[in-house]
Amino acid sequence: MDRTESLIDQFRAQPPESDKRRELVAGVSGILADRPDHPAALPFLASVTEDTEEYELARIEAATALRLWPPTDDAHRQRAARALLAVMRGPDEDLVRQYVAMALGPYADDPEIHDAMAAAVLFDEDQLVRDNALAALSHAGPSDGRAEVLHRLADDRTLAREAARILTAWGLGPAV
Repeated sequence: MDRTESLIDQFRAQPPESDKRRELVAGVSGILADRPDHPAALPFLASVTEDTEEYELARIEAATALRLWPPTDDAHRQRAARALLAVMRGPDEDLVRQYVAMALGPYADDPEIHDAMAAAVLFDEDQLVRDNALAALSHAGPSDGRAEVLHRLADDRTLAREAARILTAWGLGPAV
């Protein structure tokens, strides 16, 4: 049994609300720094992220790992994107949604992720979800679709200035 499998087994043996679960997810996350497409770590992190019954801080840790070390393998990348979408589309805790919104950036070329990110930036009721989705959009870099979302923020009282700053940084000029 390798270290990853051992950490996953330890995670499953913990009581549901144990902070040790978060620590073990962090341990699995650290493995991705050296091995970005680890075959056991990525499905585990995706499943923890999308499990609404899971310990909230473990889910946040898993979403953070998916943001910091996005998979390069297409199948793993799609699995991670589906987990993030499940959280953004479902009724979930605001804190988890805030971290997941931040994690969308590396997956923004997926049309469904782009749509979820745009919806979060433009319409989410939680301002921190909107802020984090905007940061993810900025991190994803310029594209016609992302620029269009930023231009739609021109009249937004809270995000217009940041949207204009991002457009300027991308060399696309501020929203008019």
